[in-house]
Amino acid sequence: MHPFTVLTIWLVGGISTLLIPLNYLLVAVSFSLYGLLFFCKRTRARAKYVTWIMLPMAAGLWLVHSGWLAHWLTGQPVDGNAMPGVVALWLRLLAVMSGGQIMLLAMPTRRFIRALFASRLPISFAYLMAGPLLIAEQLRQQLAAIHEAQLARGVPLDEGWYQRLRYIPALITPLVMNEINELSVRGAALDMRAFRLHRHRVTLWAPPDPIWQQRGRYCLLIVGLIELGVWLIW
Repeated sequence: MHPFTVLTIWLVGGISTLLIPLNYLLVAVSFSLYGLLFFCKRTRARAKYVTWIMLPMAAGLWLVHSGWLAHWLTGQPVDGNAMPGVVALWLRLLAVMSGGQIMLLAMPTRRFIRALFASRLPISFAYLMAGPLLIAEQLRQQLAAIHEAQLARGVPLDEGWYQRLRYIPALITPLVMNEINELSVRGAALDMRAFRLHRHRVTLWAPPDPIWQQRGRYCLLIVGLIELGVWLIW
């Protein structure tokens, strides 16, 4: 399936999920997507990331919106009237994040970048979207090198988590400064390759994009716009 088709399905599905009220359908959709993410062997590792994000979020939302935090700090009476809306928000976020992880599995980064550069999008916009993906591996390597260099200098980055949090600027600051210094180099490299001289670029390995998928994407976008319009009018 073309990466843009996968992205459109996730986008329209996310819009539909965000518009579902708190009922059994929302619960079924949210936990079905999470269950699919958890019980599939290929996505089980991704389910851990969703779990580590959603559980602390659930605890924080409950602590704030249930009224217990205000009760402990100021002595106000506990008021849980906002909890149904908070539960609905948490379930919607669970569905969107689980669906997003499934989308990332169905849309590899390399295939998505090739689709961007082979599309009819302006080359500047396509590069803006693909740029962070293109340098992700390079940033990972630079961060590993900075980590080893700081360890050699005696910075305790391999000790307790509270000490690692304290010395996070020792990792982030060199990384940011290095990227700022490379901006001119990247700009010169793009100018040498006649960046934006031609309106569109092509790739030798453009993902196949059948006409039925193109029409299907337009239909899905129309459905999403109709849902938003009905929600705003209703």
